[in-house]
Amino acid sequence: MDNVAYDIRRATLDDAEALAQVHETTWRETYSGLMSEQLLTALTTDARAEGWRRILSGQAGYLATTYVAERGGTLAAYGSCGEQRNPDFARAGYRGEFAAVYVLAKDQRRGLGTRLMTTMMGDLTARGLTSFTLWVPRNNIPARSLYEQLGGTVIGQKTDAREQGILVEIAYGWPAP
Repeated sequence: MDNVAYDIRRATLDDAEALAQVHETTWRETYSGLMSEQLLTALTTDARAEGWRRILSGQAGYLATTYVAERGGTLAAYGSCGEQRNPDFARAGYRGEFAAVYVLAKDQRRGLGTRLMTTMMGDLTARGLTSFTLWVPRNNIPARSLYEQLGGTVIGQKTDAREQGILVEIAYGWPAP
């Protein structure tokens, strides 16, 4: 690890374009070869920017808190967390969820993913959501390793058949202490 300084803060509506760019870039970096090219092509910065504006303004119907990590004023990563949306996980006692965790490839392996995750764990815990879940593509071994290092255990799997291809995901859970 080198001494790159990252600032983590809550995202604002002004971050929508930068979030969309990081969203598209991280998907291409992370999922090339793991997902169909059709699925990756469907994710464009323009489409995601509108989606992020809706999310950050509270119009998306899901009240997530999004955190961004900046390196020298440039967005390098983001993560979103909120109340559990999966009814099966909610019945099993998981009250919170991590909706997204993405770090640009050049900023990985510097502790940034861990910092984002612990920031979001603190956020959820402060809201009384002391047990959490997260979905990750089955073949994303680096991310899965991070989640396991942070105490997550596999609690489920799903196959999402989309028009652009099939995606198999693994669910990780962190039960309440």
